Amino acid sequence: MVAFSIEQKNFIGNPMFNITIEQRHYYRDKNGNQIKQINYLQLEPCTLDHFQFLLNQPESNFESEYYMLELDKWLCPQKDFQFNIQGTYTSSQFDFIRVIVNDCDDSKNGYLNWKPTCAKQSEINEHLNKEGQFKLQIYQVNNVINPKAPEQYYQSYLDGEMYFTFVPKKLSRQANLFFRKYDFQNDDSLLPYQSINDKELIVRQSVDYRDLTEIGRDTDENYAIAYLRRSQFSEFINRRYIKIDELLSFLGGFLQIMITGFGIFIMYYNKLSLQIELSNKLYNFPEKQGKTKIKQNQVQQTLEGSMFNDSKLIVHSDQGVPKATLIFDKEECKFPKHILKLFEQSQRLTLSLKSLINHLSFKLIFNNDETQLFQKAMDAVDQNLDIQEILYQLQEIAKLKALILKNQQITLFNFTPKPNLTLKDEEQIPNRLIIEQTFSDQEKQGTYKEDLINELYNAWLEIKSDKTQNICQYELNQRLNQGLGNEFQQIFSDYERACINQKIQKESQQTIQTQTLIQQTLN
Repeated sequence: MVAFSIEQKNFIGNPMFNITIEQRHYYRDKNGNQIKQINYLQLEPCTLDHFQFLLNQPESNFESEYYMLELDKWLCPQKDFQFNIQGTYTSSQFDFIRVIVNDCDDSKNGYLNWKPTCAKQSEINEHLNKEGQFKLQIYQVNNVINPKAPEQYYQSYLDGEMYFTFVPKKLSRQANLFFRKYDFQNDDSLLPYQSINDKELIVRQSVDYRDLTEIGRDTDENYAIAYLRRSQFSEFINRRYIKIDELLSFLGGFLQIMITGFGIFIMYYNKLSLQIELSNKLYNFPEKQGKTKIKQNQVQQTLEGSMFNDSKLIVHSDQGVPKATLIFDKEECKFPKHILKLFEQSQRLTLSLKSLINHLSFKLIFNNDETQLFQKAMDAVDQNLDIQEILYQLQEIAKLKALILKNQQITLFNFTPKPNLTLKDEEQIPNRLIIEQTFSDQEKQGTYKEDLINELYNAWLEIKSDKTQNICQYELNQRLNQGLGNEFQQIFSDYERACINQKIQKESQQTIQTQTLIQQTLN
């Protein structure tokens, strides 16, 4: 819908100028001659019914806008009007609208639905002296396009940006207003087949405007002319929903990416877990110095306070070497706890959130002592797992074997039999790793730990009590004791002294009992 008006008082009742709407159709015959056809469109005062299209818009408040703009004082084409615009001047078919502003003449009978009385010349002169010009105003229904909107992809509104000023016989205006077509093809189906719904919209953009201003002449009959023409540009927009098969394909690809990313994360996490497990088995991570001293003092105080609480000691003699077998009372003796606390003093490396973030951020976030120790452990494990490092260590072992053994000894060493692997449980030489594994294995706790501690103590006691060792063996045993650590040596030494003191006490008690029996017999 389009509305026209001249800016003045009471344009509907006493117009100063006439507005004429021409529908022009130009076509060329076979000889190339251009034939012109002109049809006049009748105008009438605007009503709300003329803008029914805007009233039907969702969330529309056009009725209040209609009365605010006083559109009932404007002229509109008849309700059943239709504009035809197509082609260009050189086309075989050229249709356009011509809007003309000229002098008002109420003697003509072309107004039909509009019966005005033209304003007097004095009123025209008075308005010109006051305003200095006249203004042709055109309101049209325009559209705002938003193709990406799912439902309401266009919004109609009343466009009031077109107006042209003129002065009769002094300043005339001509303008070309171009309207472009938007052709929407909406596929409303969610299934793999198509359900096309076509929609055409006519839109005038701000760039579709050509204006010409001329100096008026005394012979001018038309003071302002506006041409409504078809733009040479058209917009074709295909809109459709995501099909179900496309959605499933997209979700499948997305899930595949998520699975791949999650798999990479799991692989990376498993690698870190393996490195942490290896580092805990290969290295010792001491706690902070303050905490370590406190724990050592607690162990020493407990050790000095109660090494024995009526524990039983059975001494066996085998080839002159005494071996002690401890029979512990779980409620009374604390000797195993002292040994186990030495193993528990070392701090186990764990994969904390800070360490993981620091590792993933290339040491940029949470870079503190804890994360630096974690990264150092990971680097050490990677270096130990390096095949080049492993081969180098094997070469070092081969060099050491060549230095210690003669060629004949190496030959015999190379022909020693391989270990036998059977279904029977083989006795293993105790080591630190076996004891550390018993902390997490519930089935091997209790008596199994006591057996390991017995074997460890007996091995230390046997090496210390061996009188047949030469100087080389003595130095080697001293180094082994030093490598065992001061804590173990202190506990074993205190325990040995306690055993000796208990033995002396028992011998003294037996001597006293014997003397008492002899005296009783003599008496």
